[in-house]
Amino acid sequence: MDWETFEKHKAFAGEKKPSMLRRRVGHDYEQRCVYLITMTVEGRRPLLGRLVGDAEAECGSPDAPHIELSPLGQQVRDMWEAISEYYPEVRVLATMVMPDHLHGILFVERPMPQPLGMVIKGFKAGCNKAYRQALAAGLCPPMLQHCCSKETTSKGNPQTTSKEGFLFSRNYNDHILEGEGELERWFRYLADNPRRLAVKRQHPEFFTIVRDVRIGEWSCQTVGNQYLLSYPEKAAVIVHSAYNDEEFEKRKAQWLALAARGGVLISAAVATREKEVMREAMNRGYRLIALRENGFPPLYKPAGESFAACSKGTLLQISPWEHHMNRRTISREQCLQLNRLAEWIAEQ
Repeated sequence: MDWETFEKHKAFAGEKKPSMLRRRVGHDYEQRCVYLITMTVEGRRPLLGRLVGDAEAECGSPDAPHIELSPLGQQVRDMWEAISEYYPEVRVLATMVMPDHLHGILFVERPMPQPLGMVIKGFKAGCNKAYRQALAAGLCPPMLQHCCSKETTSKGNPQTTSKEGFLFSRNYNDHILEGEGELERWFRYLADNPRRLAVKRQHPEFFTIVRDVRIGEWSCQTVGNQYLLSYPEKAAVIVHSAYNDEEFEKRKAQWLALAARGGVLISAAVATREKEVMREAMNRGYRLIALRENGFPPLYKPAGESFAACSKGTLLQISPWEHHMNRRTISREQCLQLNRLAEWIAEQ
């Protein structure tokens, strides 16, 4: 299945709605499209399998990280891959069952009589049945009290509603295919999930969101190696518009030389030339502190090269502000605040 095939038939979508679980506003979920679906087990319980293997093992070797599915996990995988038997308009392109969640890629090849949500609803119904059978047979642990959800009565009073009979949490996350190369990235992401989980378990401190970290006058959120804050040699990468080409190249060489000696570069990387310096430093595997305008959502995970840098302890991400779902351009005042934060860190 190549990109040209999808592009020819317009199997991609338009503008996103910035939300983890809400559907995209204005998108027709009955029409031809490709989706990356993610759904999590209620309470994030590892009912579907367990991670085995060595995070350092080479891909393809018997010791490489992989998921050993539980009987319930095998049933979930089989039901996902059988979706086409019940919904012939939908083809399953990929499946990755993790201990506490599922990723899958679906291709709606032709218009459906009902939206995609009904497909997911039918799949979840089958999973719930398998889960209840496993519970009855004593093959799954019962739901703990803290995994129950809070709902509201008609009079507005909170009540606890048991989720015991439901395997997956309410709703799901979808990504819609939008551009060339994205589908291949999805395939790689699914295949790489076990290794990523193994790396995170090997270095949990580098992937944990730490909130209310006091840095100077700021209360910040961080993800990554906090020890980078205490490195003795640090520099703030701030490129002023007044710099001419010669001055910029001189400063760039100084910054990269400092990083090559084991120092840490700090930047919000807002200006194009700041991005250039941080990009080259990232490519060389140098130590970086990246300042963000947006904070971190509850289930934030670094992606791509940021994930690799976090796993090696060469990256710390910092935001002095809470996470938001709004699409907005960083303001001049925010840029100045982030530059002050970078300079403060560099001087410590």
